[in-house]
Amino acid sequence: MEGIVVEIIEKYLEAELAKQQRKYLRLKYDEDAKYYFQNGYSEDAALHADTIISFWTIYRTVLEKETGWNAYKTPKSLDSLLRQIRSKRRNDFTSNIIQINEKLEDFAKVIYTKGNYMLLPNGKRAMNNERYERFEDRIDMTVYHSFSGGKLSQYFETDEILCEWIVREKLDILFTDGDIKKEKFIWLLNNEKRITDMNLSEIYSYIDSAMSFIKNRSANI
Repeated sequence: MEGIVVEIIEKYLEAELAKQQRKYLRLKYDEDAKYYFQNGYSEDAALHADTIISFWTIYRTVLEKETGWNAYKTPKSLDSLLRQIRSKRRNDFTSNIIQINEKLEDFAKVIYTKGNYMLLPNGKRAMNNERYERFEDRIDMTVYHSFSGGKLSQYFETDEILCEWIVREKLDILFTDGDIKKEKFIWLLNNEKRITDMNLSEIYSYIDSAMSFIKNRSANI
């Protein structure tokens, strides 16, 4: 049995092939948009969906730092990774990648669940790309920098509107006792590093915090 990590890579490959053939539709290939659409949201609302914590960024960074294997979201690279995982001629790459897959299996199990999906503010779908470019989808940095004066504050006219969005999306679990104030903010990792700038110890600490966040949020939805 290959596990959830391999299933996720296969889905990435399917989506990238669809993009290559110009047959890519978010409502068909993106798990977040599919979730909302299948749960009765309009097409427009579902297209505001975003996966809160990115699996791919974390996975490819761990792969590179632990094994030296460089993976990219392209059909060729993803296919090569899958062939390496399934290779019957075992080498260090295959063994090490399989070990990483096993270590990240529990994380992979919660990634594409309702606790890791959110809806971006209405009409603000561009926030998706910007929060990735700035913070590589770190949700703690996303929320913290959405307050007035922050790097994402332009997506919220006032902090009051931001607070309404935080409550709506059950992100108030990032604040002590749900008290939405910057001084009550709870970081998933006690620094503001992008995933690719973290060392392995920091990445695994972040993964543990991310899993707790997703599970707790799922229980509140």
